Amino acid sequence: MENDFREDEPPSGTPGLSPAQARAALEGLDADGATLAERAVTPWWYHLTLGTIVAVIICTQALPSPASLIALPVALFALPVLVLVYRRRYGLWFSQPAGPRSKRIYQVLLATIVLCFGAMLLVRFTEIEYTWVLVPASVGFVAAVVLGPLYDQAFRRELAGQGREAR
Repeated sequence: MENDFREDEPPSGTPGLSPAQARAALEGLDADGATLAERAVTPWWYHLTLGTIVAVIICTQALPSPASLIALPVALFALPVLVLVYRRRYGLWFSQPAGPRSKRIYQVLLATIVLCFGAMLLVRFTEIEYTWVLVPASVGFVAAVVLGPLYDQAFRRELAGQGREAR
């Protein structure tokens, strides 16, 4: 079927943009995504700090009761403070993955941290020696430090419009 309207005007009786205007708007969105991806570079300290917070939260379960009751809320409070500092310093925050690859990495990171918390509870509520809490704490730290930058890289690529063919 052939279109019977000119390239620069919308079909008669149809509100909206012409095909040329729609293409220009989409190209503008792609350019905005690429510009935003350039700004979305997470600083080197972010994932190290996140990994440290996760490890401290896990390790608090091996501490005796008064120390655990003090350290755990402090570490939990550090999570939103980290986000707040990042948002104020860099002026942006992304709460959702940008595409399929970043979503998979995000899910693996979250699943790993949840498993580490489960292992932490296993150590806490069983007869397992408390020093074993260092294993899930280390895994949680490494997951944040290794998977975090991989997530950022995939997120920026997808935000910039690269990798759309994987959707």
